Amino acid sequence: MHLLSRKLMGGAGSLCRKIGPQARRLVADRRGSTLALMAAGLIPVIAALGAGVDAGRLYLVKSQLQAGVDAAALAGARAFAVTDNSPAARNKQAEAYFYGNFTSDYMGVSNLELIPDFQTVSGINVTTITARARVPMTFMRIFGFAPRTMQAVAKAELQPRPLEVMVVLDDTGSMKANLSGGRTRMVALKEAATDFVEILHQGASSRRDLAMGFIGYDVTVNVGNLLPSTAVNKVEGFNSFAAAAHYGFTVPSHASGNYLAWKGCVMADATVKDVSSNRLTSEAGAWDLVRSLPGEGSHPRVDPYFVPPMYVPNDIDNKGADSPTSSYYNIRNTEPGNNLYRIDRSSFGEAGADYLAATELYRQYFYDYYIRLNNGDATKSDDVIRRKDGSYYTPSAANRAANDWYVDWKRIPNYYSSSHWKDPASATVNPLGGSVDSSSKNTTPMPSPNWQCPEEAMPVVYGRSKSSYLSHITNQHGAIYPANGTIHHAGLLWGYRLLVRDDVFTRTNPTNEKPRRALVFMTDGLNEITESQNGYLDRTFTWYGRWTDLRISANQSNTETQMLRRFEKTCANIQRETNPPEIYIIALVANSAAIDTAFNNCAPGRVYRTSSTDELRRAFQDVAAELVDLHLIQ
Repeated sequence: MHLLSRKLMGGAGSLCRKIGPQARRLVADRRGSTLALMAAGLIPVIAALGAGVDAGRLYLVKSQLQAGVDAAALAGARAFAVTDNSPAARNKQAEAYFYGNFTSDYMGVSNLELIPDFQTVSGINVTTITARARVPMTFMRIFGFAPRTMQAVAKAELQPRPLEVMVVLDDTGSMKANLSGGRTRMVALKEAATDFVEILHQGASSRRDLAMGFIGYDVTVNVGNLLPSTAVNKVEGFNSFAAAAHYGFTVPSHASGNYLAWKGCVMADATVKDVSSNRLTSEAGAWDLVRSLPGEGSHPRVDPYFVPPMYVPNDIDNKGADSPTSSYYNIRNTEPGNNLYRIDRSSFGEAGADYLAATELYRQYFYDYYIRLNNGDATKSDDVIRRKDGSYYTPSAANRAANDWYVDWKRIPNYYSSSHWKDPASATVNPLGGSVDSSSKNTTPMPSPNWQCPEEAMPVVYGRSKSSYLSHITNQHGAIYPANGTIHHAGLLWGYRLLVRDDVFTRTNPTNEKPRRALVFMTDGLNEITESQNGYLDRTFTWYGRWTDLRISANQSNTETQMLRRFEKTCANIQRETNPPEIYIIALVANSAAIDTAFNNCAPGRVYRTSSTDELRRAFQDVAAELVDLHLIQ
């Protein structure tokens, strides 16, 4: 601008020098009129003003050209970053943003020219946008000055800072439902997540400055094997068989295929009931909302997730106890055999089964389900729950906690019938059910104490190859058999902890720069617990235990409200972090008004509502393009 001004002002000075002698003669000639003198004096003033006006116009055109190419370069670079990045698509994006800032008739310009250039240099996408425009002179045209051509250049490329990302994915059974084109939601999600990984890598096979993790959720999450040993309660008979040798049998280890062994899913942390509706209010004792981990300080350990044997008698009274063929022994409206497993007598033997049934993990459920079969001292031989000394077992809370009773297997309805009770299945963690367009993949072999347990989460670690992320997406996520609902709170809480607790879930930042953090949360459904799959609340088992356990609310009807409040309060705690992650929420289907409000509060300006395969992919592409850290370098 200064150069142009100097040139224009210099031209005006030259003009003044040309007319200077004539002006001096007029001044010297005392016969001239005052009007002539004034006219002569105005000529250089007009020239100077004209030069200033035209210089200002040139400056404005130059500035607006620069704003246009800056916007075009960033937009073109974002288009260059996505998987579907044809030259036509890139050019279209660049043009749209340029002409949004610089109209073709701005300040009367002509010969407007836009030149996009897209190149990959050393694995980095570089976008260069050049714009030129011819600017006519207004005042200075009368003095012989020609139009000026103005040019602006902008260049954008990836200028990464360390990036830590946790991707939380909905693995619920509803992900088996079809979207447009006949593809399942899970298939569409896998395609979108693949795009996400590709964009973040920008054509490279790995990024040393990228640390990314994945966690799937449905009614629980699988993080147990990532936690410190002090974080999880060791439950005898499930993930620990310390006394097994006493009973004369060998229990296969966790690693060698013990069907009853814990696979890593956890229950919700110890908490208080009925937290307040104010999302910004802290709740004393609500350990399921905070960044601290189970076992730290006063934070109680977490229990292993465990689905108990869910065989409940048809009637609640003891009628028909002496008649094994009575309707009393029928299964009461359960999921078709899927959640009816017995302790595997073929592996453990009778003594082993007795031992396992007496452990704390199992005994509470056997007690709750069968204590109502005990019908008095006179007929104690009919009872399922029996005292070891042979006396009548009096039902009471105190007795429930004691260890002086055992289960009489012969009195459990149809326990030895393979058509009713089954041995635990070997596939105790969801084997990608519904992850491909095949009906054979739409069920999960059952039963198991790990029913509805997703695959183990991938922690946030620097330096992984792109292929390892793509393999995880393909092989470690599937739509789990649809039962018992969707708990957003579980996925969000543990995604949060795995991301920000880098002091426990350690990672080595290759730079000294503070990392940028992001939590990408994807779901296709409502936040809900439902008994529709197995009919009764006492057999609806989730992260919060049985619905009837009332772990988060004193009122069953208020449970889902409490689930949503805990999601919101957890989100507020994420936002209060010293280096808070940017939260992005991608909702595949329409949600309720309450869910929409919760999502908007959690991720203001970063909620993507999608309803098709293409929209889902574009949402993941948009988030990834925002996270690749595109910067103007010229």
